[in-house]
Amino acid sequence: MRPWLLAAMAMLVAGCGGGDHEQAAATTTGTTGSTTVADACSPGVHELTLGNGQPAQMHVTPGDGQRALIVALHGAGGTPSGALEAFSGAWEEPGLVLIAPASKGQTWSILRSQQDLDLESVNLSLAEAYERCTIDRRRIAVGGFSDGATYALSLGVSNGDLFPAVIAFSPGGIVAGEQRGVPRFFVSHGTLDSVLPIGQAGDAVVRKLRRAGYPVTYRRFRGDHEVSPAISKAAVRWFLAGAPG
Repeated sequence: MRPWLLAAMAMLVAGCGGGDHEQAAATTTGTTGSTTVADACSPGVHELTLGNGQPAQMHVTPGDGQRALIVALHGAGGTPSGALEAFSGAWEEPGLVLIAPASKGQTWSILRSQQDLDLESVNLSLAEAYERCTIDRRRIAVGGFSDGATYALSLGVSNGDLFPAVIAFSPGGIVAGEQRGVPRFFVSHGTLDSVLPIGQAGDAVVRKLRRAGYPVTYRRFRGDHEVSPAISKAAVRWFLAGAPG
């Protein structure tokens, strides 16, 4: 059973990022095809096929009890493993689940059309995480890199009552409908970004969010279109430190 249904998005409120280059992803290990209850949430990377046939990956860190959850969204032309790599700062943190669906096309459909054809995959990914693991609903984030960051921001604005935290690494803009809830935001962007220049992208996104009344932590760094290990770790620690204990 799905834990919720996310709201669709329609209204363009900021320019979408092209983001056609995704940071290279490291190969993850520890995949499992086991379907037993004991192994369903075992530490490691789980290769999944969602109910609609789309691939996804779930990375579980060691730990017991209720877990925090991050929905990780890849950049244009990327993969679930690339989305998990952007959140490598979470891999050493205990008690975390990262779930990463694949987009149906080259990038997330809402960034190229008026229809969100990927919303079903995000919902099915959430359902998989809830079915396999014990998730603390107070500690849930959606995040991504480049086009994935734009999609994460858009989902966060439209579903802030469900995602208390949003993490956007080098976003291009926001595509959203009605604002729901008041999530908090972590945004990072390289001052030398050659794909999505910071002035038209990260800086503009943060201005829009702050004008709308959202709490925003903004990390500008000297670098290109990338997620450094330090930025990834800072974002994850921001998420965990601000979540209810």
